[in-house]
Amino acid sequence: MLQNIRENSTGPIAKLILVMIIAVMAFFGYEGLNPPGAGNYVAKVTKPGKLLGYGEDSIEVSVADYSRRVDQVRQQQRQQQGEAFDAAAFEKPENKRRILEQMIDEAVLQLGAQQAGIRISDTMIREEILKIDAFTVDGKFDQSRYQLAIQQLGYTPVQFEERIRQDLMTRFIADEYVSSGIASDSDAIAMRKLSEQKRDLGYIEVPLPALDPNATDAELTAWYNSHKSDYRTEETVTVEYVELEQNAVQTDITVDESVLRSRYEDQKAQYGTPEQRVASHILVEVPAGASAAAEATAKAKAQGLAKQAQANPGIFAELAKASDDLASKDAGGDLGPIEKGIFGDAFDKAFFALKPGQVSEPVRLEDGWHILFYRELIAGTAKPFEEVRAEIEAAYLSSEIERQFNDLAGKMINAVGENATSLEPAAKTVGKPLLRTAAFTRRGGEGIAALDPIRKAAFSDDVLVERRVSELIELEPNHVVLLRVVDHKPVSVLPFAQVKDVVRLAFVQDRAAKQAEKEAKALLDRLNKGETLEQVAASLARPVIPATGVGRQAPVPELQPVVQEAFRLARPKNGKPGGSGIAKLPDGAYLLMQLKSVNEPDLSAISPQERKEMTGYLGQVRGAQQVAEYIKALRRSFNVVIAEDRL
Repeated sequence: MLQNIRENSTGPIAKLILVMIIAVMAFFGYEGLNPPGAGNYVAKVTKPGKLLGYGEDSIEVSVADYSRRVDQVRQQQRQQQGEAFDAAAFEKPENKRRILEQMIDEAVLQLGAQQAGIRISDTMIREEILKIDAFTVDGKFDQSRYQLAIQQLGYTPVQFEERIRQDLMTRFIADEYVSSGIASDSDAIAMRKLSEQKRDLGYIEVPLPALDPNATDAELTAWYNSHKSDYRTEETVTVEYVELEQNAVQTDITVDESVLRSRYEDQKAQYGTPEQRVASHILVEVPAGASAAAEATAKAKAQGLAKQAQANPGIFAELAKASDDLASKDAGGDLGPIEKGIFGDAFDKAFFALKPGQVSEPVRLEDGWHILFYRELIAGTAKPFEEVRAEIEAAYLSSEIERQFNDLAGKMINAVGENATSLEPAAKTVGKPLLRTAAFTRRGGEGIAALDPIRKAAFSDDVLVERRVSELIELEPNHVVLLRVVDHKPVSVLPFAQVKDVVRLAFVQDRAAKQAEKEAKALLDRLNKGETLEQVAASLARPVIPATGVGRQAPVPELQPVVQEAFRLARPKNGKPGGSGIAKLPDGAYLLMQLKSVNEPDLSAISPQERKEMTGYLGQVRGAQQVAEYIKALRRSFNVVIAEDRL
């Protein structure tokens, strides 16, 4: 498969005519899905035609798909990081650009897969959809849940199936590369040695000099002008809103006894146990790929057993000892209570047509021929109405309250539908006051503005730019809000006079950090010219601090740059110290460090299983690198257009 991909990526001249014919077919087929002139994309990836432009193909990253992906990533990071999630950092253009670049890479892979002749069948798509847990109820695919779920995601069934097709194509070609990654045993050992290597260091602290608050206005103004982005106000909005909670609903509802009894009759199965059909079976197994003769022999054996059991059902348990089902043969073929759908349509059709005590004709299922015995019917039970009346009444009252609440919410929506730029009609409709928040940012606010759904709605284009009333925002069951922006203050640069003290502090801190860096570099130069670390330390009246057993992972993330510098230092040779370097600490101070020794791990006791796992992991890493290189190669031959104004 990989060879096929590589050959089709470059395509020799001798195959141009054949390629052109195939590409033209692909071209017109693809355009049926993506009519020209839509112009609603944030990025477009185009594979140039092989000859005279024929066979050109393209994939667009639509505005809707891009927005959907950004929302998905935002939600994932918020769940993973919890309170540490920085909403403002996430919204930075460079972060969103990374998301777009990933989507462009996926589009490139899809075109590469098409170019390599990879096709995803409808059967493969269906099988993939059936695997998705979100579409199942009690372990079975549920069509209603599927349609509701994809509708909430903003897809039609056709669009969702096409998305699955694209994902499968992308995953297929990536998996081919990853699975083809090869690593030898020696490669894996070398990787393990590097990853578990420890280093012993000596270092001298180069602290920040004392801060000198003196600075001229010219110096401060120059700093301010070159760092204006650090002195900006955050964008804020103020909204008015209507809040509808359950307490707005009438709760003294009169309950009609006949209604409760009617609900009891309709839902009687919920207040007891359903009837159960107990089954046994005998299996005459037919191995996969069996010959016609073997199939006929198995069927004849099953017919013989069925005939005996039908004549005398009392001997079914004895006959079941000849069953090929090892799990049930010693228990008389017992399958226990059976519900529809467990063993498939063919089983259900035969078994549920039987009466208690009857034995079926042989039924062909996937693993062979089955003789089914309907042993007994266990009658269902139901609690009397009086025993469950309070439960039914509570459920009825809850549904009535919810119905009334939904009616009120619907009236609010209808009022907004008649006037999409005013909240007053919606407030009057439900008899609620118009409330107003204090100004808040995308990252947080007070009161109701502390809730993420409120901020997200307030800063959406419809509400913020077009000044329309938001869609109904559900904060929790029977608690909804409509809001409208009444004031918006965009990002602005604070005047110098207002932030002069803050500018002064930043300037003097930066000046001190540069002085520390200058001193550290001067000390490093002394080491590079032949002085020892101990000599340099003595001249400064500072100690050499040992750091032994330093691994590649820093104890805290802030010190990771220090560790990275330590592992860049050259190894000691001929009894002399290793390389020297400097590393900046989080507070702006520096470390002057020198490598003393390198400690290799002892890998002699690694088991064969560990070696196998290490080799497999390294192979996958190399395969992933091949995927990245393949994408880079394709991007060099494809045209990528990004609509910057739509980001």
